[in-house]
Amino acid sequence: MTRQERAVRTREALIEAAADLFDRDGQEVTSLAAVTAKAQVSAGALYFHFATKADLADAVTRTALSRLRQITGAPAPTPADTNGHATGNGSGSGNENEGGDGSRNGVGGGSGWGGDARTQAARGVRGERAAAPPARGPAAAAGGARGDRVGEVQQLIDTTHVLVRGLADDVVLRAGFALDRSGGQRPARERPVGEGPAGRAAGKGGTGGERPGRWPEVGGSLRGVWSGWVHETLAAAGTRGALAPGVSPGDAAAVVVAATVGFEVLGAQDPLWLAPHRLTRFWTLLLPALVPLPAREALHPGGSPAAH
Repeated sequence: MTRQERAVRTREALIEAAADLFDRDGQEVTSLAAVTAKAQVSAGALYFHFATKADLADAVTRTALSRLRQITGAPAPTPADTNGHATGNGSGSGNENEGGDGSRNGVGGGSGWGGDARTQAARGVRGERAAAPPARGPAAAAGGARGDRVGEVQQLIDTTHVLVRGLADDVVLRAGFALDRSGGQRPARERPVGEGPAGRAAGKGGTGGERPGRWPEVGGSLRGVWSGWVHETLAAAGTRGALAPGVSPGDAAAVVVAATVGFEVLGAQDPLWLAPHRLTRFWTLLLPALVPLPAREALHPGGSPAAH
């Protein structure tokens, strides 16, 4: 293993360990000594990558944001958004002094998608296996196969299931949302409802009587990325006529965002809120008001096969 590969693995291990401790104990009471002990690296290795606990928390948030973008297929950050000190600069003082690197058994690269002990109660409700995060927006191919009229709605359903499953199984994603909730990430800039990332107008189908409002821009906080993606997806569904007459894409998006963020907040205290059947019941209740009957018959409130 090269020195650069070892540095990357050490950084990943520190992020994973910090996320686990932040999730369990909270950022405020977690010490850097506890992080190094859990990651099985030296203090020197930690300070090689992160000067302060705030820097480490920022890395957890950025990693979670990257994973959320994998789930939604949302735009990636600009190159300036990456952490430039991830692998050192090759200077004489760049020795991580990590020792025993192989004893971590790849903890840094595991990403948590296989599940952790905290969430077995939620996973055990239906005995489902965790799915890896998709490289692009989930179930995009399945949504297209069902036709344009229901494609965006099914994609939205599937993506909420992938997100909630990720919150149950991926401690970095869960910790990132918790840090975002505590104000660790600057809120995203807002823009008027009805305007997409490229300035496109929101969907015309079913938008009668919609009043101007605001939603977070795609970028910035985790909730900003999620809210922006949900609004954009439902705006596209409205344009294609996939929503029931009189349904405002903005109002529908507000309901979906509020519910899914609520599952995240409640799931931090009780993992049963992240059980798949809770989200399925939500969609079973919402779909009759959201989608006309002929199209609704083709939808899967529990997620399409492509999302599992």
